[in-house]
Amino acid sequence: MPDDFSYINARVKVMRTKLLDGRRLDAALEASSFQEFLRVLSESEVSADLGDATTEGAGLTELDEALSRNFFNTVNKVYRLAEGDSKTEIGVLLGRWDLTNLKTLARGIVSGRPAENILSGLVPGGSLKRSALQSAANSGDLGSAAQAIGLTGHPLARAFRDGVAAFNSTGRLLDLEVALDQGYYRHALRVSRETSLRRYLGREIDVTNALTARALRGQSVDASLFVGGGSDLDASGFTRAVAGDAGAAPGLSAILDAPTLEDAEIAARRMQDEAARSVAMGDPLGVGVVVDFLRRKEIEIAKLRLIGRGKFYGVPAEALRREVSIES
Repeated sequence: MPDDFSYINARVKVMRTKLLDGRRLDAALEASSFQEFLRVLSESEVSADLGDATTEGAGLTELDEALSRNFFNTVNKVYRLAEGDSKTEIGVLLGRWDLTNLKTLARGIVSGRPAENILSGLVPGGSLKRSALQSAANSGDLGSAAQAIGLTGHPLARAFRDGVAAFNSTGRLLDLEVALDQGYYRHALRVSRETSLRRYLGREIDVTNALTARALRGQSVDASLFVGGGSDLDASGFTRAVAGDAGAAPGLSAILDAPTLEDAEIAARRMQDEAARSVAMGDPLGVGVVVDFLRRKEIEIAKLRLIGRGKFYGVPAEALRREVSIES
């Protein structure tokens, strides 16, 4: 298997044709019941991973497990296609879910949620083993969780430990999350050889900084919360954005000018979707095709979770359609 993306992208393009298209999603949205929704899924490419979700009495727990299994199997299949430098770069993309999971872990521990509840909210797409995350979730406090993650030797272990120290100093969860962001992007940029991947990561960094600036609007500026490596928002612009100057980064104004934090999150997702599509079109022989596919798969699973919950609780199709549109 060659250490380049020609073979990988050919396979990924075939996998992309198996993503649920608009017609299949419409059928899921128009399903008359939760059971009918499951029937629609059983006739799609997701069917192989449904398992217990289709048995009598199955509910949202079984559906979540099935969708998580499908996502993990898809991501793992892409990862197994590569070797060498290309595998390292795809690993950077998978590391994005490790970042998400460590934030979920930290939030759960801080809020005192049971370990089982924390684990159910994790995304099964990263490289951190379930056993390590389970040990961290069962630890009961952030310090012990950081020790459990540290034993894995994962690239984000040090960032998690530093984030815990920052949280212990300020009592602010944002400090921990930004420390994780900084650690992830330092590692990602260090191991990325592809210009297109670095460009995509740079856009993610800009979006991350814009969201932080929007969340801190009107508060005292803390330069330690800035993540380096972006292209449209530097440290000075970040300071101005926190102070309320949306003109600090015109390309990020949809986030910085958003009336609510929810609207800012929606704008951020749309920007990242656009960035993934752009890098795929601009880099058809590189990692861009994988970036776009993994983003599309993530969106597909998020939509199916949302539709499944709507059908389970009897939410009208039209209301669900608006919600699914927001999540895209």
